[in-house]
Amino acid sequence: MKMRPVDQNGDMLPVLHVSDMLSGSLAVAKLVEDRLVLYFGDWWENSSWGNEILRMLQEGRLTETDAQSLSTYLAGYVRKTSGVKEVQDEKWNLFGGRFSWSCTVLTEYGSANIDFSL
Repeated sequence: MKMRPVDQNGDMLPVLHVSDMLSGSLAVAKLVEDRLVLYFGDWWENSSWGNEILRMLQEGRLTETDAQSLSTYLAGYVRKTSGVKEVQDEKWNLFGGRFSWSCTVLTEYGSANIDFSL
């Protein structure tokens, strides 16, 4: 798997050589991160793609029970990403209305850490 590299703002960087592309577990991690920030209905070409986090949160304030359900949903969603074999070490934190989630994804190329918050 190969993915284009991005800067700290998420903007694609120019690729002058194939060696500049992300590959292996870094490419899989980038694909996971891209999928996590694609919300259901956001992509004009296929509005049925994306995760359903915002839809889940529309019902009210995020509680500890909701946060656990959200963590379980995210792990399942990440498992469906191409190149991901397993999701391990899931951790979540709910503080001041901010939800943070992290995990380690196992790929055929090795492992990568994922951090996501909203």
